[in-house]
Amino acid sequence: MNISLQLARPHNPDTAVIAQFKYDGKKRRLGLDVTVPSERWNKGKQRLKTVGSMHVNEVKDCEVLNTLLEAREALIRSIIHELTMDLGKAPSWEEFKAGWTRKLKGRQRASVHHLTFNQWVDEFISNAPQRLNGKGQQIHPRTIQKYRTVQAQLDCFAMRCVGRLLTFDDWNRELLASYKRFRAEQGVSINTIAKDVKVLKLWLKEAYVRQLHDNRAHMETYFNPSQVKTHKVHLTLSDLAILEAVELPKKARYGQPLTAMETVRDLFLLACWTGVRISDLKRFPELVKQAWKANGNSCPTTLSFVQAKTNSKVEVPLLDTPQRIINKYKGRLPLAMNEQKMNVTIKKVLTHAGLTRVMELPSTDPYKPKPKKQPLNELVTLHTARRTFATNMYSLQVLSVNELMSLTGHESESALKAYLNIDRFETSSKASQKIRKALEQRAA
Repeated sequence: MNISLQLARPHNPDTAVIAQFKYDGKKRRLGLDVTVPSERWNKGKQRLKTVGSMHVNEVKDCEVLNTLLEAREALIRSIIHELTMDLGKAPSWEEFKAGWTRKLKGRQRASVHHLTFNQWVDEFISNAPQRLNGKGQQIHPRTIQKYRTVQAQLDCFAMRCVGRLLTFDDWNRELLASYKRFRAEQGVSINTIAKDVKVLKLWLKEAYVRQLHDNRAHMETYFNPSQVKTHKVHLTLSDLAILEAVELPKKARYGQPLTAMETVRDLFLLACWTGVRISDLKRFPELVKQAWKANGNSCPTTLSFVQAKTNSKVEVPLLDTPQRIINKYKGRLPLAMNEQKMNVTIKKVLTHAGLTRVMELPSTDPYKPKPKKQPLNELVTLHTARRTFATNMYSLQVLSVNELMSLTGHESESALKAYLNIDRFETSSKASQKIRKALEQRAA
């Protein structure tokens, strides 16, 4: 196939280069997405010419553009060959143009219908920042990061366990079971594997909707991710009272001043009584300082701020414990250390306070289904504070669900209730008490 390169507008200082060739019985013109200086064009050689009087940088620029033109010319032939092999026939002009557009965007194959599952997943994730979710919002960066994590495991599984990239038709009960075993052997939990399966199912469904395959494996029951309901601990009101009252050591092992334990304890308690996220807790020293000053150098009864995660304004009450802590520091709270150190320190604080009761938790280990036992202090992290606030406020039954959601920043009632550490036994016990009380009042 003879390909002729021409300038689109030779009278302009800079112009695009057009490839002209005969295809499918017609003379075709194709933009190469390359712009060159018109005065340097050699019409006979169909390349940029270089002369000795040119600056060395200009010569290099021309050489780079000539190399790009050669690559574009080769790409035309490559796409036609690839599509012919994939389709089993010469591609139509429309099919060629679609393949050309894809290749210019850096796609791995000219036809989206001939991508492997792994290749399509890569394109799906690459396009994620430009897509909107079901609510009309941009895909969150954390969601994209989750996709990338699963993709890395998928690619590793394909190479190690299958020996090649996966096709859409490969997916069935056996392949999914093999993937689950692959992940379980890495030591990850049942719930982590379930999250992987949920993402794999989403990818297969999305590709199916786009008519890229007709494998309905993702609709089968074995593709429904099975999770173990985990028990996330919280501190009771009694625990919080003990934690606030405990005397913590003021000096380290060799007599140096020790402030870390008290700092972490106080910031943790603030979060337990306000329900703020860690990102907002780290801002508390500055927020409290401003509120203290605005309130005439005294502790305010509420604290207003814009939540970092949701970018929405919230007003949280500063109850007795937060007020005691803020007054203790005279409005100048200590700065939070990094999250990892705080998580280590709060465990030490709970140990010192004697909050070490043993908790029985459901196992998420695929190979060890028996419940495991672990001390409370080992299970508590900074995030426990937020769950503690939500659970305790819900249990007190002084706030409606909507009021509690306004403080915690949850967007739906289901999201809030999934977050609460309220089990069925506790709920049924309260229901029994309400029924008994109602019947007693009726009898009276």
